[in-house]
This record gives sequence, structure tokens and C-alpha cells, in this order.
Amino acid sequence: MKNFSNKYIFLYITALVTVVALMLTMVSLGLKPLREANQKVEKAQQILKAAGYGETAKKQALALFDQVTTRQDKNGQEHYRIRCADGSMGQVIYVKGKGLWGPIWGYIILAEDNNTIKGVVFDHKSETPGLGARITEETFQQSFCGKKIKDEEGHFVSVRILPKGKEPTVTEEHRVDAISGATLTSKGVDEMMGQLIINN
Repeated sequence: MKNFSNKYIFLYITALVTVVALMLTMVSLGLKPLREANQKVEKAQQILKAAGYGETAKKQALALFDQVTTRQDKNGQEHYRIRCADGSMGQVIYVKGKGLWGPIWGYIILAEDNNTIKGVVFDHKSETPGLGARITEETFQQSFCGKKIKDEEGHFVSVRILPKGKEPTVTEEHRVDAISGATLTSKGVDEMMGQLIINN
């Protein structure tokens, strides 16, 4: 049996790690354009869904998105106006926050009155199935439609995500029921809705 010195073993491991790291870097760089293209399509699909177009196939999503949106960046942030599926105009607002296990995000479509929510779509990286992951369910997302982010005097009050019975002074047009058993994820969505004031 051949004995190797510590120096030889160290150099061998260093060379091996360097080669593997270079290979992984090359694969990552090679896949970057594909990854970015997929992210662009996914974003278009989510925004279209929030605007009432339903599930859009990957092949049609970008063409339809370009057809119904106009990019109008605000304060250096990406911003779009969109013609919704019902023919009305709205603005797309991107929000992001933290769930229980990782990032959560969404796209809010506000009507032309800058007050009424026409649609939302939420997504997550790693929320618990059946609990926090329910923010992606149609039932939860539909509960935001028609809600108002401003009070009768035009002051921003957001749409609160609250457990039933909590803070009864918050009226129905400004609240959505929290997801049972997903307190931290619901709180994350509640905080994301507070970001709407930045965009108005």
C-alpha cells in the first residue's frame, strides 16, 4: 500500500475542488440565459393571471404580455400598465416579503382609480404545503378582488390579512381572512400589502 504525504493529499484535494468548482461555474453560466428566459416567462404568466387572463401557456405568455402591457418605470423600479382581460386598464405592482421558510412575492393589479384591487397572484419559494403554500390557491387570491386600499377620505389603509374576529374595526372592504395555521405567512402577505403605499 502506497503512503502519500500530507502535502500530496492537500494538493490533490485542492486541485480536485478547483476543477469541480470550475465545472459547476461553467454549467451555471451556460444555463444562465435559459434560467433568465424562464423567469421572464413565469413573471409574464403570473401578471397575466392576476389581470384575469387565467393560465397562459409558456409559448403564448410573452407575446400576450407584450400586447397588453406598457412599461412605465417609476422611481427606478419596473412598472407596467396593463389592459386586463375585461378590457379595463390597471397598474401592476410587484410586492415581496418573508414567509415562514423563505421569500414570498406577488403581483397586484390596481384599477384605474388607484384604489380597487382587480386581481392578485402570490407565489413562494418554500412555504409548507397545505398551510403557507395556500397563498397560491385561487380561493385565497380571489378574496382580494374588489377590496379597497384607501378609505373614504382617500387615505391609504391597505388591505389587512387578519384572523376572523381580530381587529373588528377593520371593515370588510379592507380585510381578507388569514390562512388558518399559517400565521407567519399571512403576516408576510399583510406586510406586502402595506408596500402598495410606496407605489401610489
